[in-house]
Amino acid sequence: MMTENPKLEGFIADWFARFDRLDPIDAFLPDLHPQVVWNMPDVDRALTGHARVRAWYDGVLATLQRPTEHHVGDIEIGNGRAAFTVLFRARTHDGTLIEARVREHWRFDLRPDGKPLITHYSAQMLEEADT
Repeated sequence: MMTENPKLEGFIADWFARFDRLDPIDAFLPDLHPQVVWNMPDVDRALTGHARVRAWYDGVLATLQRPTEHHVGDIEIGNGRAAFTVLFRARTHDGTLIEARVREHWRFDLRPDGKPLITHYSAQMLEEADT
């Protein structure tokens, strides 16, 4: 069931603003459960929880220039879950432009302050739209 949730939508917007700036990993970890299930492309599957997130993000920082762009839409929120589409644009350190459409799925617990603590995070590449 889709519901409007301004607090969670604001959290999602802030999360991707941090990614746009490529903030340090410590800007993200407090919002991720220590044993978060992190299912992202190019991740070291031998690692778990925060260690997996750190390894993935190290790769991001080694590959991408600041800033990046994340445009979030098609947000669906309900029952400790959120799903949305992200249009991602970035340049690699060698100047190559990357553009992708990704469907993200989060599962989360709500903390006492109403902010989510993400327990499951996955991103799946969508087929590119015809240009």
